[in-house]
Amino acid sequence: MTWKVKIPLLILGCLLAMSGVLFRSFWLSEWGMPTFIVLVWLIMSLAFGWGGNGKAYSLRFGFICGSGIALVFLATGYIHRYAGFALMFALLSLGIKTKFFERRWR
Repeated sequence: MTWKVKIPLLILGCLLAMSGVLFRSFWLSEWGMPTFIVLVWLIMSLAFGWGGNGKAYSLRFGFICGSGIALVFLATGYIHRYAGFALMFALLSLGIKTKFFERRWR
């Protein structure tokens, strides 16, 4: 990573940390966790869908990965942390066994 990427990521991380401190009452309210899960789903869908410089953007792959991560957060937050861990390992093992994963990352 170059400094052109590191500086905006550092600024974004600082802003997110400050929003966690300043809006602590919101994040601890009943709307905090669903908002966090939606933000994680949206950001992960965009991040995993981006193929990189010169590669095609894959909406389907991003949506599938982002939805899996959001589902793990839902299970962890609303059921139990062990259910979230089990779901995470199940989705990882399923993803490793698929052909799409092999074409995408190898």
